[in-house]
Amino acid sequence: MKGKNGYIDRAQNAKGEDIGTDGEEHIDPISGDNLTLTIDMNIQSIVEKYIEEACIDNKCTDGASIILMNPQNGDILAMANYPDYDLNEPYKIENSEDLNQSEKTKILQAKWRNKAISDTYEPGSCFKLVTASSALEEGIVSGPDNQGEFCCSGGIEIAGVRIKCWRYYRPHGSESLRQALMNSCNPVFIGLGQKIGVSKYYEYLEKFGFLRKTGIDIYGEAGSIFLKEEKVGPVELATISFGQRFEVTPIQMITMVSTIANKGKYVYPRLVKKITDSETKKETEIEPKFGEQVISEKTAETVLSMMNSVVSEGTGKNAKVEGYSIGGKTGTSEDGVNTGKYVTSFIGVATIEDPKVAILVTLYNPTGEGGHQGGAWIILEQILKY
Repeated sequence: MKGKNGYIDRAQNAKGEDIGTDGEEHIDPISGDNLTLTIDMNIQSIVEKYIEEACIDNKCTDGASIILMNPQNGDILAMANYPDYDLNEPYKIENSEDLNQSEKTKILQAKWRNKAISDTYEPGSCFKLVTASSALEEGIVSGPDNQGEFCCSGGIEIAGVRIKCWRYYRPHGSESLRQALMNSCNPVFIGLGQKIGVSKYYEYLEKFGFLRKTGIDIYGEAGSIFLKEEKVGPVELATISFGQRFEVTPIQMITMVSTIANKGKYVYPRLVKKITDSETKKETEIEPKFGEQVISEKTAETVLSMMNSVVSEGTGKNAKVEGYSIGGKTGTSEDGVNTGKYVTSFIGVATIEDPKVAILVTLYNPTGEGGHQGGAWIILEQILKY
């Protein structure tokens, strides 16, 4: 990292002549400390390769971001955005001859922006993991496999507003909580949100870290965008319960699923694990940082089991990797109101028995016909084998 420049301190008059008899003082430069990052270069290389392929295959007009995190200690193993830029030529813009300075500045700022920590988005159905965790922890549901505990009729009416299931034309019918998560059934999670209530739901938003920044050790982290608790009515609570009409950052989402994978104990993300003094060579280890027990170990184990079912039998089948037990959840949401753009994402954990990696793939406005979560499958396969 950058140190401090050296300099010479002396007094002179306007003619450049020395004043006084004290002479001059030489101040030596101080070298910057060395940082050892949590980034694994092999994993980072894999991620950078496949995020570009995913954007091209899915024709993502607004790019993508990917984060991989070790849920056991908060280490960020990889973080990448696309489109990216050459760090050796950060001001280079292709085909910029006809652009004015304002246009160039806008393009550069977009390229330099770290979407993984500085941009917010609607997480969509990935956020159902929060609702499921909260409902299980509060004892609102008897367990994950009580067949017939829920029934999807294609929609649910909340305060005079009918909110449809994505499969309203052919309702899911009788479901357990596990099946509801596998089917990504909106009415079930709306009902759970209503039973949890606004006050208690916001408590879990706070516990999972969605009402504050994660504090990751890099500049530019944005905060989430939620309605104030006192302004949340039945309809607003319903939409929050299945992941829409609010915005969070990717780093908050990966921290949430890492907390579940860490046996329910909040884990803070970090990028620096050691600082070495460049002069004395003294090493200072940065210890992993943990927060409160957000949900019990039993609840966390249950949620991971349901996430495994999502990948093995439900909407996340594209993330299957032969020989490995993977849990995950897919999500699709609008990118703002009336924009016609969408965000698709996959959030996952591997392996279920001993989680060593959490992954979040976020594609901004994919307009192609590719399998949107296919990129997650390829990345996980490469990383797990490595």
